[in-house]
Amino acid sequence: MGWLKIKSAAEYCDMGERTVRDWIKQGLPFAKLPSGTVLIKRQWLDDYLESFMTTRNEAEKVADEILKGM
Repeated sequence: MGWLKIKSAAEYCDMGERTVRDWIKQGLPFAKLPSGTVLIKRQWLDDYLESFMTTRNEAEKVADEILKGM
C-alpha cells in the first residue's frame, strides 16, 4: 500500500488532477505534510471510488425513473 501525490493519484485513476482535488473537497481522505504536499493512500482512492459502485439493477431503476419523468 503506497502513498501517492496528487499527480500520481490522478494517473492511478486515469483522471485529471483537478478531479482528484475535487474528490478531496468531497471527502476523499488525504494527508498534508508540513511542506504542503498532499498524499493519498492507494487504498483510500480505491475505497472512495468503490463507494460509488452501483449494481446494474440500481442503474436500471434510476434510468426507469428518469424516463418516467419525460
